[in-house]
Amino acid sequence: MSTSYALANIQHSLQALKELISPGQWSSTPLPVIAAPGWWIDEVRSDMGVDAGCEIDSIHDCAVIRSEDVTEPWLIDHDGKRYPILPKWQRAATSHAISEGANDA
Repeated sequence: MSTSYALANIQHSLQALKELISPGQWSSTPLPVIAAPGWWIDEVRSDMGVDAGCEIDSIHDCAVIRSEDVTEPWLIDHDGKRYPILPKWQRAATSHAISEGANDA
């Protein structure tokens, strides 16, 4: 996966989500959180050159939550709506790779 592409998607998604909020509520509406599986957080950490013992706690000021309940990274807004970070083609490739790994076990 291209980490820089995923990070750019997060930034663009934040801009799009901001447009859904009235300007008077921008300062009082919390930023979305990022719920992501460990493999994705580890990949981002490695690509960003962060030491193996350190955890990524935020990206673009959005809190990052490691969750093994998800198979891909998601932006979750203040209303609980989930938005995929990876584009559809990349999600399909990731799902295929994960299922191939499960078949190898």
